Amino acid sequence: MKKILLHVTALICVVTILSACSDFLKEESRGQVNESVLSTQEGLESALTGAYRGLNSPWSYGICNGTYQQLCSGGDDIYCPTTDANGTQLDRCGVTDSNGSFGSTWNGLYKVVLGANKVINNYENCSGDAATIGVMAGEAYFLRAYAYFILVRLWGEIPLVTTSGYTEEGITMSTASEADVYTLIEDDINKAVEMLGDSRRNGEIGRPDKIVAKALMAEIYLTEAGWPLKKDGYYAKAAAAAKEVLDGSAAQGLSLVKNCSDLYINMEEKDNITTEDLFVIPASTTDYVVFYGAWSEPGEIGGWNILFSEVGFYQNFPDGPRKDATFYTVTDTGLSWENWADKHPSIRKLMKYPQGGKNNVSNCSSVLPAHMLRLSQTALTYAEAKARSDGPDAMAYLWLNKIRTRAGLTEYSGLSTQDFIDKVVQERAWELAGECVRWYDLLRLEMVPESFENKNSEYDPSNLHSSTDSRYTFPLPASETLLNPNL
Repeated sequence: MKKILLHVTALICVVTILSACSDFLKEESRGQVNESVLSTQEGLESALTGAYRGLNSPWSYGICNGTYQQLCSGGDDIYCPTTDANGTQLDRCGVTDSNGSFGSTWNGLYKVVLGANKVINNYENCSGDAATIGVMAGEAYFLRAYAYFILVRLWGEIPLVTTSGYTEEGITMSTASEADVYTLIEDDINKAVEMLGDSRRNGEIGRPDKIVAKALMAEIYLTEAGWPLKKDGYYAKAAAAAKEVLDGSAAQGLSLVKNCSDLYINMEEKDNITTEDLFVIPASTTDYVVFYGAWSEPGEIGGWNILFSEVGFYQNFPDGPRKDATFYTVTDTGLSWENWADKHPSIRKLMKYPQGGKNNVSNCSSVLPAHMLRLSQTALTYAEAKARSDGPDAMAYLWLNKIRTRAGLTEYSGLSTQDFIDKVVQERAWELAGECVRWYDLLRLEMVPESFENKNSEYDPSNLHSSTDSRYTFPLPASETLLNPNL
């Protein structure tokens, strides 16, 4: 943590993180954001830009690259080949504290936290337009909640940093319990819901508004209802938050996309934003998103052979338009995945289209936005949470069946409560395959051992330690614990 504090507080970059369709966060200042600057609205905006910047700085830090997807490969939807040491540890649940895929996500998310702290700790004494400053603070609370929500699910007990600068306590601090981290997350997301507007500031798709914050709130409550906290009453809270999103979706212009094939077009000449997108991380020609393309493409078409789908997951996936839109299995030359070097299907929604221009950096550096939260996820969150709190209702069936109908599957009706829950959990796996959701679902539902038992052993190796182990969070990075033994 000392390294993070010294690095980030010495220089918070406030360069652009442009939306593909707007001038999102176009500040170009590259100087230090100090406390005196933060007394002005312009300085506060620069600090907020630095927080957003932590989500995506290509090849350096953030969650818009294949290493974040690797961190979620313990789930049964994503496979990392055994030829990659870091990926193998993550895919097979045998992770060491020196894993080389940690750094980008860990450092990027703490950069988000520190940038958000600067806004949160200074906005009340800042000169400028009070209404705008209030919304900016709401964005900062959302970003801090979002960053800590990822960190606590991946690493468990983590440093809980709420200061915005270097402190003596910061370099000797101990980790906080997961319960304490979630207490801060809840406080932050509630403030975000309270302070954000009903529409995105400046109309920019990369910013959250009130309905986006409620959607994140639903995911937070759903997780807190499961492992490790298992909080009573939180399924009902998750259902209530998700219902508000669904009830207000039409008024916000949000709806399920009609065709599965239109969800991830991934063509740079299009804006790639859909009516289903709640939260995206935008990209530009200077701030690429680098997990679409080569990371997820087989070597047979010039890809890097880093991320694939697990074979058992692909084989059990129901046929239809959603399966066709989710997986890439045959090259243009007719070579099927069984004959590829790594013998695993690719995840089509993570590829870059149209294919071409292989074996060059542009094959993975794109201006495609990173889709991080979709309306279909919120709908399935509602269906599961409602069923787990007091049984499925007509609305839960309605949204579940909307998603199944789009996928070319039959509708459900008349299920027992437990059967409905099981169907929704499975539907989340299929609908959100490859979107860094399944691993978190397996964690909260304590289904990791079960997921390993369902692997196709001919293609997908077993895990590297006993599947009866009760904890599946990562060890803190050695780069942090070596600097601060208290961690």
